[in-house]
Amino acid sequence: METTIATIMRGERFHSGLIKLSEELHEPLPKLERLAVRAFGEMIARHDAAATAAYRGMGAILSRRYRIDVDREALAKLRELDKEHAIIWLPSHRSYLDMFYLEQVAQEAGIRPAYVLGGDNLDFWPIGPILRRAGVLYIRRDTHDNPVYRFALRSYLGHLVETGQNLSWSIEGGRSRTGKLRPPRYGALRYVVDAVRASEGPDAMVVPVSVVYEQLAEVASMTAEALGGSKKPEGLAWLLRFARTQPGRMSGVRIDFGEPIGMRARLTEIARDPRAKGKEVERFAVEVCHRINRATPAIPTAIVTFALLGAERALTLDETLEAMAPILSYLRDHPTTPTTLGSQLEDAGWITSTLDKLTDSGVLERFTGGEQTVWYIAPEQHLVAAFYRNTLIHLLVNRAIAELATFMAREHSVGDLRESIWNYAISLRQLLKFEFFFASRAEFNEELRAEVALFDPDWAGQEVREPVVTREQLERWFERSRPHLAHLILRPFFDSYRVVADQLARWPHDREVDESLLLERCLGFGQQQVLQAKLHSAESVTLELFRNALTLAGHRGLLSGTGREVRERRKAFADSLRQIVDDLDTLSRLQNAAA
Repeated sequence: METTIATIMRGERFHSGLIKLSEELHEPLPKLERLAVRAFGEMIARHDAAATAAYRGMGAILSRRYRIDVDREALAKLRELDKEHAIIWLPSHRSYLDMFYLEQVAQEAGIRPAYVLGGDNLDFWPIGPILRRAGVLYIRRDTHDNPVYRFALRSYLGHLVETGQNLSWSIEGGRSRTGKLRPPRYGALRYVVDAVRASEGPDAMVVPVSVVYEQLAEVASMTAEALGGSKKPEGLAWLLRFARTQPGRMSGVRIDFGEPIGMRARLTEIARDPRAKGKEVERFAVEVCHRINRATPAIPTAIVTFALLGAERALTLDETLEAMAPILSYLRDHPTTPTTLGSQLEDAGWITSTLDKLTDSGVLERFTGGEQTVWYIAPEQHLVAAFYRNTLIHLLVNRAIAELATFMAREHSVGDLRESIWNYAISLRQLLKFEFFFASRAEFNEELRAEVALFDPDWAGQEVREPVVTREQLERWFERSRPHLAHLILRPFFDSYRVVADQLARWPHDREVDESLLLERCLGFGQQQVLQAKLHSAESVTLELFRNALTLAGHRGLLSGTGREVRERRKAFADSLRQIVDDLDTLSRLQNAAA
């Protein structure tokens, strides 16, 4: 028996846990021991010098077209942290290469190697055996009906925590199909949290990690999956295709680190809040995601695709610069907002270079037959362009909410306008809480105040909820918030949610909702609406957005139950989303008329 397995099985926690499981399942203890040993055999990893060298060589081949840009100063501080604490890396996940780059830069900085949790879809010859001996522990995707496997995984992760090993996995559970951070998955995190709480050693330090790419060859296949296409299984043929489809010209990958969090200490703080009772792990995960977003910079491809998607037509270089002005102005007004451009922000040279790179990769097309060269989103590439744009969208969502809430108060409210702005902002925040990672309500209030202060500098230092907001002041805020961004940032999400809400409202009130069938109908209805120009963009027709809308509907109790009462609540939900979409369309028309 492998030494690690024997050590785990000799432990009192494992023994008592297995006895309890035996009683719950009504299965004999020897049988469960055999199943646990088999499960351990699938997941046990180690760090072998030869395999690690082979893994790095293979990774270097796959990533030969990428240039790594990493925060070296932060790595130096993390190296010191690694001397006293176990580090738990929780990176964003946009590529199969994320973990390779993170491990490479960490080990080059002198940080101990981590045990990396990976899906068993990558456990194939020849990379499976190599990666297993280079610290990758493979986990089954579906363990719902296998309590013994889950117990073995919990026990192994507990052993790694107790022995002070570094760990690494994607908190999203899978690669983003939209470019922005996905909702967190809690399985592995719960196991590690339990182990850290039970451990008497130094607190484990969680490090949020942002990994973004200037261009990424995987985006085309991921966006196809988002439209309902089937995912091609990983294997040797897939590996060869993956290697061949890397960028044709040199591209960049940027790695940044959020502020580390002491896991045990922070969970203790969260538990003091009575509202968090039973939800401590979820609160912790959202905080990690929020810190990942705070560390994620605006990259050139995101800024350029933001401009071209918003324009909805071909642009000259000068027009591209003009379309980019709002986001560049925002980056200037928020000096703490992370960006990879630094002093180049005011230099137009990077814009031409980025347009050329996106054209070479097929995301954009260039027309040179007229008096001036123009660039535009290539056919069938809107979802790819949206993927790049969405890597910065978290930086702008508070601005968009402040702007839209101000507009909605202007259009629909009388009386106490300050309370209307706040209520609309909170309502929008609640609708989008499964798309974005917001700060606490108190912090959100401060962030909203800061956004309004950009519209009206005289408002600086005041709270949005306190002074009276007059109609005259509201009009001033609306005018000073030009050029408006809310429709460019929020409309794809609310359009998608409206599709789901409309289909849910049409679902027979005497039948329980079949979520798979409902999603299928949403895809068809959404594509029809795009063709009829009743839906603004094809980027709203993706399973990823539809699923988040369903999560929201389920959270509001709209997926279960039958009868006329639930039908009326579904209809009210659809009507509220339709009103928001109408307001965004109006805001878009006003902005276009003023341009």
